[in-house]
Amino acid sequence: MAETYNCQVGFWQRQFLQGLFKAVLALRGRINFTNLARFSRFHEQTFRRHFQKAFQWVWFNLTVCRLRRHPEEPVIGVFDCSFLPKSGTETWGLDQFFSSLAGRSRKGLEVSMLGVVATKSRKALGIDATQTPPDLPADQTDGYSRVDFYLEQIIDLYGELTDLGVSYWVGDGFYAKQKVFSTVTGLGGDLITRLRSDANLRYLYTGAPKDGPGAPKQYDGKIDWSDQKELTRQFDEVGSLPDKPDVRILTTVANSPHFGRDLRVVLLIGSDGEHVILASTDTSQHADEVVRYYRLRYQIELLIRDAKQHTGLSHCQARSQEKIDFHLNMSVTVTNLLRLLAQKAGCSKRTYRREAYNRLLIGHLFAKLSLSAEYDRMDPRIQSVVRTGRMAV
Repeated sequence: MAETYNCQVGFWQRQFLQGLFKAVLALRGRINFTNLARFSRFHEQTFRRHFQKAFQWVWFNLTVCRLRRHPEEPVIGVFDCSFLPKSGTETWGLDQFFSSLAGRSRKGLEVSMLGVVATKSRKALGIDATQTPPDLPADQTDGYSRVDFYLEQIIDLYGELTDLGVSYWVGDGFYAKQKVFSTVTGLGGDLITRLRSDANLRYLYTGAPKDGPGAPKQYDGKIDWSDQKELTRQFDEVGSLPDKPDVRILTTVANSPHFGRDLRVVLLIGSDGEHVILASTDTSQHADEVVRYYRLRYQIELLIRDAKQHTGLSHCQARSQEKIDFHLNMSVTVTNLLRLLAQKAGCSKRTYRREAYNRLLIGHLFAKLSLSAEYDRMDPRIQSVVRTGRMAV
């Protein structure tokens, strides 16, 4: 059952979070306790103490999403995992996790990210960042595994995201597993994912009913992905990718013996003969929409990239589970805010952070030199200093 979020933020926590967000956006260098104290009015121990306290980040991010999203724009749920390098022996959660950058498993931490993407504006917002526990098997049919942990995150927030209008959930090929299909459809949603290039699928029989005794024929043979002539004959061609006209889009409804269900299968074939297989549990969904929603999944990876580049997702200085959880969700939340603020200011995210630093420096200069307690921020002379180093979007 989904938890109902009703956040009560105390005065001191509100003051701390405001100072924290300003410091993260303005500071230069790594975003850790030591550096945060250098760029704010709080002591380093204040950051350590507050990072130990709980805060309902999901409630905050959902509020931002409701305030910024156009009510008529459909949204999809997206999920992904990311490796975070971390050294030491006492840090909670250290284990061997797969790093896509290294192409192999490495020792460190892993964060499971759950977010939403607006399907028209292509804007992504992170909703929840959860650290993967250590000592769990990567995947197994029986017993509790990392896949079960990822699914618990979806189950816990399913009701909240359904209220936003989320009915389609999109994950990459790693999530093409029986547990994921069963969980998402069991909750009432639909899953869109990528299948193996040699996926075991079979055509549905559409011929005349069988005469005589026995069960009616249901399937019409296994799909041979290497026979393009047969694929062209059995699949319906619906067009090509708008930005890649040489990539053909073919579709059909096929049965998966492994997943035990019929799927809307979308086949993308390039001019070199290479193919990609996408699938949706909604057999009535249009092929173009399946492709578009799956490609929008990449926005969650861009959000993770921004969190690593701009808000210190991988800079955590803490070792306890509570502080790491606070840091991960703080990083995702500030990334959401940074994207919105940069868009409103009409500049890049890096430029917005540079100008935030310039504003902080100007404020310190006026305060330390006792030039004036107040100054007009919109004064052209002040704005020329703020925009030092400004880069185009």
